[in-house]
Amino acid sequence: MEVERGESSSRERKWERPPAAATTHEQQAKEQSPLTLATLKAVKEQVEKRGSRISHGVIVKYFDNNDAPYDWLLPGWVAEERYVPSGRKGLGRIYKHYCGSTGHMYYSKRVVLFAWKKMNIICLDA
Repeated sequence: MEVERGESSSRERKWERPPAAATTHEQQAKEQSPLTLATLKAVKEQVEKRGSRISHGVIVKYFDNNDAPYDWLLPGWVAEERYVPSGRKGLGRIYKHYCGSTGHMYYSKRVVLFAWKKMNIICLDA
């Protein structure tokens, strides 16, 4: 734990800023399914409709069901993580959104599971 000037030693830094090069060669080389690519295309079309309102310093990453924390997602569904820095050095917040194949955004895992239940999709925990 590093202590910066003016901070007490009992205060821990909760958020570390992600590295500047957020996309590594390994992530770029990872093959994405055609369903994931179609979903990403629909998501980007939705963003273009709304207009680009991303603030300076915001980092956006997309994940599919091949990534460890999101292996519960169905094929073709995408998780979006936005790192929004705050005024304090190295601190910020991560917002998670889930996108279906139509580009519709859901704002929590619970809402996604509820939507799947309404669509008569059965999800079993492995």
